[in-house]
Amino acid sequence: MSRPHGDRGRGSGGFDQKTVEKVRGFEGVESAAPRYASSASLILDRETEAGLPEVRSMRLFGVEPRSAELATGFELTDGRFPKSGRELTLDGAAAEGAGLKIGDEVTLGTPAGPREAKVVGLLRIPGGSFGGLAFGMVPLPFVQDAFDKPDQISGIAVEAGEGVPVGELRERLDRGLGEGLQAERSETRTQAVTGQLQGFRLALLFFAGTALFVGAFLVFNALSMTVLERTRELGMLRALGSTRAMIARSVILEAALLGIFGSILGVLFGYGMAKGLVYLFGRAFLFEITTLILSPFALVSAVCVGVAVTVVAALLPALRAGRVSPVEAMRSRAGGGGRRRASRLAPVIGLALAGVGVPWIYYLARNLSADLDGLVYASGIAGVIAAFLGVSLLIPVLVRPLAALFSPILRLLFGVEGRMAAANATRNRGRTALTASALMVGISLVVAFAALGGSLLGSIRDYLDDSLGSDYVVQPTQQTSDAGFNASLPEKVQAIEGVESTTSIVSSFRRSGEKVDIVFGVDGNYPGIFRTDFAPGTPKDAFGTLDEGGALIGKQLAESRKLGVGDEIELAGPRGKKKYPIEGVLENDLIGGGSGVYLSKRALARDFNETESEFLAVKAEPGSDREALSDGIGRVLRDYPQFTLYSNAEWKARIEGDFNRQYVFFYAIMGVSVAVSAFGVVNTLSMSVFERTREIGILRAIGTTRLQVGRLIIDEGVVISLIGCLVGVVLGSLLGYLFVQGSGAGGFEIEFYYPRLPALAALFSGLFIGVFAGLLPARSAARKAIVEAVGYE
Repeated sequence: MSRPHGDRGRGSGGFDQKTVEKVRGFEGVESAAPRYASSASLILDRETEAGLPEVRSMRLFGVEPRSAELATGFELTDGRFPKSGRELTLDGAAAEGAGLKIGDEVTLGTPAGPREAKVVGLLRIPGGSFGGLAFGMVPLPFVQDAFDKPDQISGIAVEAGEGVPVGELRERLDRGLGEGLQAERSETRTQAVTGQLQGFRLALLFFAGTALFVGAFLVFNALSMTVLERTRELGMLRALGSTRAMIARSVILEAALLGIFGSILGVLFGYGMAKGLVYLFGRAFLFEITTLILSPFALVSAVCVGVAVTVVAALLPALRAGRVSPVEAMRSRAGGGGRRRASRLAPVIGLALAGVGVPWIYYLARNLSADLDGLVYASGIAGVIAAFLGVSLLIPVLVRPLAALFSPILRLLFGVEGRMAAANATRNRGRTALTASALMVGISLVVAFAALGGSLLGSIRDYLDDSLGSDYVVQPTQQTSDAGFNASLPEKVQAIEGVESTTSIVSSFRRSGEKVDIVFGVDGNYPGIFRTDFAPGTPKDAFGTLDEGGALIGKQLAESRKLGVGDEIELAGPRGKKKYPIEGVLENDLIGGGSGVYLSKRALARDFNETESEFLAVKAEPGSDREALSDGIGRVLRDYPQFTLYSNAEWKARIEGDFNRQYVFFYAIMGVSVAVSAFGVVNTLSMSVFERTREIGILRAIGTTRLQVGRLIIDEGVVISLIGCLVGVVLGSLLGYLFVQGSGAGGFEIEFYYPRLPALAALFSGLFIGVFAGLLPARSAARKAIVEAVGYE
C-alpha cells in the first residue's frame, strides 16, 4: 500500500494520480489500485426528534471500477461496483440500518454541500461494521470533484506478482517512489490501530485487576470464616491422625473447587455484563460495537486466573487450619501468636509499599506520562497497586482511631447500639481492615477519576471562558464525525448581516518515524476570535507572520523538543519533508493540547493538500439581532445538514455532556468493585455474628430486644463501611491529584479541581452500604433463640 509519508489525517490530503502508472511499472507489481478516501455523511430522508435530517458518519472511497475490490478490501455481496457518474455501492449493514436497497436515491454530505447518488450494489466489510460508521464506494472522479481534489488520490493498493517477496517489493517501491511517499504493508496499518487501542485495553485490564484484588479479600475472608466455623472439626481430624499438610491441602482443594465454580459463574456473568458495557460504551463514546467476541484464550485465561487468585488467597487460611492444635480446638477458637507477629510487621511493610508507590506514581505523572508505552503504563499500574496494598496494610492501625472518631456520631444517631458497634469493629482489627480495604479500592478509584474528569472539564471551561471570543460555533452534527467543509461555507456565513468575522480551522496529523505532529491551518481572523497568550520572546504580531511561511507551536511541544523562537520545525508531507521557521510559542494551546503546530491555511493546502475544515467560529457584530443572525446561519446550513449551529453556551454544554456521558462508562466498571466489596461487609458481619453467638444470647437474656440486636449488627456494618469509604476518599483524592498532574505532563496544562460532590457521595455511600450489607446478618442475629445461643460453644 502506497500513501503520503506522514499522512494520518482525515483523508483530505493526497498526491498526484499519475503516481499510479509509475507504481504499475515497477518490477514485481501484479496490479495497482488507486483510491481517494475521505470523510462524508449519509443524509437520510427521515428526521430526528429535533426536526433535522438524520445524519450518519461515512467513509467514502473513490475507486476505479476494475480495481475497486483491491483498492478497499471490501467484498461485493449484491449488485455491482460503481462504474461512472453518481453511482454508489454501500455496505450492507449501513444500508439495512438506513432502510436502503439497490436502486434507491441517497444524499451524501460533502465539503461543497449535498450530492445525490444512486445505490447500485451492497458490500460486506471484513470484520463487520466499525463503530456504526457507514462505508461506501463511488467512482474516483465523483470524489475528486465533490472534494475539490482534481487528479488527486490518497493511496494505492499494490498486489505483488506470483513468487515476488512482499518485503523486497516494498523496499523497491520505497526507493523508487522518492521522498514524500512510502510503501506500507496492510498488516502494519492494522498493528498501528491495535497500538492506538492498547492504552484503552490496558485501562480495562487495570480495572479487571482491581476487581480481582477486591475478590481476593473476599476469598480470604470467606475461607477464614470457614476455618473458624470448623475449628473443632479440624481439631478432631488432627486428633484422629490427620497431618497439618493434609488439613492445609483440604482447605486449598476446597478453595480450588470454589475457584473453578466461581470462575465459571464469573465468565457467564461477565459475558452478560460485557453486553451491558458494550451498550454503555456505544452510548458514552457514540461508537457502535456490532460484535461481542469471547475467544477461547480469554475464556481459559479467565478461569485460570480466577482459580489462581482463589488458591493464593486461601494459602494463609490453609496454613492456619493446619496449625490448629487438637487440645486448643476443643476448648477455644483463638489463633496462634504468629498472627500477632505478622500484624506488628504489616504496618511497616505497608508504609514501605505506600512510600515507594505514591512517589513513583508522582514521578511518572510529571515526567513520563507523555509517552505511555507498555512498560511505563505497567509500572504506573504497579505503583497504584503498591499504594493500595500499602494502605490496606496500614488500615489495621487506623481502625481504632477511626472507630473512636465515628463513635460519638453513631451514638447520637443510633444510641447505645452505635457506641457498642464502634467498639465491636475494633475487636478483630485485621478482619475489619480487610473488609474496609476492599471497599477502599473501589471508592478511591471513583474519587480519583471524578477528580481527573472534573479537573479536565473545569480547565477546558475556564479556557473557553477566557479565550473564545466567538458567539456561535458550527460543528458536525454527528459527534464522532470528522466531516469537513470547504471555503464556501465560511464565505456564505460571513456574508450574513450581523456577522463581524468568522474563522475556520484545518487540521492534519503528520508522522515521521515515531514522531507525530498535529498541524493546524488558520487564517488572519483566528487571533481576533481566539484570544491567545504568547510565551516571552514571541512578537505580538506572530500570527501575521504565518502568511510569510512561518509557524507557531504550543508550549509543551516547545519544551519537549527544546524549540524556541528562531528555531525550525520539520514536518513530513506528500512532497517530502519541509522546515518552517518558528515565529512564536503559544501559552494557551487548547486545540493542540499544548503540542499543536500552526501554519497558514495557504501553507497547509500547498504543502499537505489539506483544505477542509470541520470547525467554524462566528463572531457577531455588537448590537446585532442574535435571533435573526442564528436564523440566517441556519438557512445557510440547510445545504449542509451534516453540520449544526451552536451558541457558545450550547457548545460548552455539549462538551460537558460528552465528558459526563463518557465517564458513566468508567463509573459503571468501578461500581462493580464497590458492589463486590459490599459482599465483603456481609461476610465479615456474618463471621462476627457467628463468633458472638453466646454473647448475643446473653444480651437477649438480659433484656435486649431483637430490634436492638439487629441495629447493633447494622451499625457495625456502617462503621466498617465508613472506615473503608473515608480512607478511600483520602487515597482517591491523592491519586486524582497525581492523575491530573500526569494529564498536564502530556500536553495541555489542567488545574486540579477537588471533586467535592463525588467525595461526599462516596462518604454517604458508606452509610448505605453498611445498612444494606448488614440487613441479612442482623436478621440472623436477631432470630437466634436465647437458650440455644447461651448454650452455644
